[in-house]
Amino acid sequence: MPLSLSCRGTMPLKPDLHTIRISCRPEQTERVSALFEEEALAVSILAPPRETMAMVEMLVDGCPDAAPIYERLKPVLGEAALLKSTFDIIPVGNLDWIKKVSEDFPPLPVARWTVFGAAHRDKITDPALALQIDATSAFGTGEHPTTRGCLERLDELLRANEQLQNGRMLDMGCGSGILAMAFAKATRGRALGVDMDELSVAIAKDNAVNNGVQDRVRFEISMGYALPLIAQQAPYDLIMANIFADPLCEMAGQLKDHLKIGGIAILSGLLNTQADAVIKAHEAQGLKLVDQKSLGEWTVLALSRPI
Repeated sequence: MPLSLSCRGTMPLKPDLHTIRISCRPEQTERVSALFEEEALAVSILAPPRETMAMVEMLVDGCPDAAPIYERLKPVLGEAALLKSTFDIIPVGNLDWIKKVSEDFPPLPVARWTVFGAAHRDKITDPALALQIDATSAFGTGEHPTTRGCLERLDELLRANEQLQNGRMLDMGCGSGILAMAFAKATRGRALGVDMDELSVAIAKDNAVNNGVQDRVRFEISMGYALPLIAQQAPYDLIMANIFADPLCEMAGQLKDHLKIGGIAILSGLLNTQADAVIKAHEAQGLKLVDQKSLGEWTVLALSRPI
């Protein structure tokens, strides 16, 4: 049973899909999957309870060469393990992988929300806090540690801050729109989600309709904070960004400028080893670290703009 699934980027129009299947120990799965996050169309981790071995599968476009994969895995798995046929490259053919993943993806409780695919709608008992996020080529279906960490931190923040019930939220790099929609489902507030990827924004808009929040959540294309609408709707009580460490650092000043005084930013998409650099970039802009939580290899940060 897949315990983790994530999707990044866009699906090619005529994909030549292959699966890279890697066997490893359960404690190595997150490090292995992180090696392929940028080019993989989807990543799934299969780690049956009480088993000594796990499996990581990456869906990629094109037939990859084995040699670069070997070199990438060697520091993580060790050369001795790799010599025992630890990974395979398998052609996918014409399999409708999105449909298959959706069918294999059971409802997933994350903090107060339940994330589910349309194939499992009949299993949802509390629609008010249910998020229908079908597996697509837009990142964000709730299982990846960074998405889960953002939702868990959002849940904590909403419980501690009643003012957010009528607040305004910005989801920078929205992907599937899961964070903006989770905010809307749990509050009376409004959210704006932006992404540089046109397909992700189209998917997020469909998701908003499917979840009945299209009247309070808006998704638009933007390269960072370039969209004028972002400034027009500022300042934001909450800004969330589950993207990579480098753009987080580059946009630290813009985040501060668009965040309400006393507001909170929740940042993820960064590895533990990148956390210090992201924190320093935001502290240089006058933001204050509220807390820092690690989820395996990944970090979730909460920062505030002091009064």
